Amino acid sequence: MKNKRGFTWMLCIVLMFSVILTACSGNNGGTNAPSNAAEATDPPATTDNQPAPEENKEPVTLKLISWSDSYTELYKKFNEKYPWITIEQVPVNSQPIMEIIASLEAAGTPADLTWIDSDLITFDQAGLVEDLTPYIDKDPTFQDVQLPEGFFDTMTYKEKRLAVPFVDVPMWILVNKDLLAKHGVEMPANDWTYDDFREVAKKITDPEAGEYGLTTQPEFQMRVLSTKAIADGHAANIHYMNEDLTQSLLNTPDVMNDVRWLSDFVWKDGSMQSNAKAAETGDVTREFINGKTGFAIGGDWVLPGLKKDAKFEWDVLPFPRGKVSQPGYSIYGPLSLLSGSKHKEEAFLWISFQFSKEAQKWKIDQGANASVIDPELTAYYDETPMWEGKNKEAVKIAKENAKIQPGVTVPAWSEYNWNNILNEIIFDGADINRLIPETEKWNKRTLEVRESLK
Repeated sequence: MKNKRGFTWMLCIVLMFSVILTACSGNNGGTNAPSNAAEATDPPATTDNQPAPEENKEPVTLKLISWSDSYTELYKKFNEKYPWITIEQVPVNSQPIMEIIASLEAAGTPADLTWIDSDLITFDQAGLVEDLTPYIDKDPTFQDVQLPEGFFDTMTYKEKRLAVPFVDVPMWILVNKDLLAKHGVEMPANDWTYDDFREVAKKITDPEAGEYGLTTQPEFQMRVLSTKAIADGHAANIHYMNEDLTQSLLNTPDVMNDVRWLSDFVWKDGSMQSNAKAAETGDVTREFINGKTGFAIGGDWVLPGLKKDAKFEWDVLPFPRGKVSQPGYSIYGPLSLLSGSKHKEEAFLWISFQFSKEAQKWKIDQGANASVIDPELTAYYDETPMWEGKNKEAVKIAKENAKIQPGVTVPAWSEYNWNNILNEIIFDGADINRLIPETEKWNKRTLEVRESLK
């Protein structure tokens, strides 16, 4: 363990010196300031998240590393509540976040907060993120809200809360209602089944018109397929993981049959085009917005474009019902407080602010889920302009039934090659039996890494 930690710190040092050398050879002349990542800082001892109006505070600018520039309005709301604190987004621009952290540390302007782009274990091993437990335990907002059971489970490692879900991104089945109507098919009910899903997809497929049941998009195997495995009782967690997230079940007979089921949409039913067929027809069926497909997978990120540019009537449905349950699919965006921050107290206020009703309602307005359990927030789904005229009950079902995407605290998760292999099997016709040795290899690897981390 000692050697592993030493290696990780060496990696961070190499990254920092790499940044410095690059800066010196270019037009940046930053100096190498020592990191305070190892310094312990007591959590804020405030008793009220709302400061007294007469208090004079020194201005603070928090650097937040993120890959989205769509939160400017939320930054402004936070600044209105805490006028002395300004959020400055540090864009990722396809650069690994650990490199950005090292770069800012080397320049003497360390970041305060970060979204996480890989597994949290690596960040923890490098000493880059704070344990949020003492902050949360003393924070008035967290003490006053009700959170779902197991809310922190996917972001807790060795009893340390290394991140909080910054945003709860739900998934739905997007529906082209005009295409359904053209083929005489009614909008399915919210309790529809996977059999219904397949049958409707076949009914609305018309190759002569260039119309297909499903959009040719990897999200069908990334989201629906692994959720179906849960719905039919073949796996306990998303991405075919077992109950305690220690092993993949992707090579089991039942799950492999689930893979065959989705492959049949392409190679038997013809209701979803393969990659090759999609390319032959100009890739029109790769985008739901084109109006040539009946179903697609969507999350909050697609809503602005649909509301603005769709030339057809669209709506949403929850993921279908299986033999034992009707789970949905949700992604938590991990938000961490960096150990190198010089403004930990103020940075945690931003974390805490995410769970205020004001911030929660703003996120609902963007199409995300409310993380806090509260009747007022549940009622707000009926009030938000985002879902006006749409299937609001489906949105609520997707929230209530959501299974959370795992991974950030699963050892060797980045080496789990399920996504690429399934894309090749389903959309390119690759041999399904590749799943057996690949899954066995990863199952062995994740146990080895788990053991090394003890």
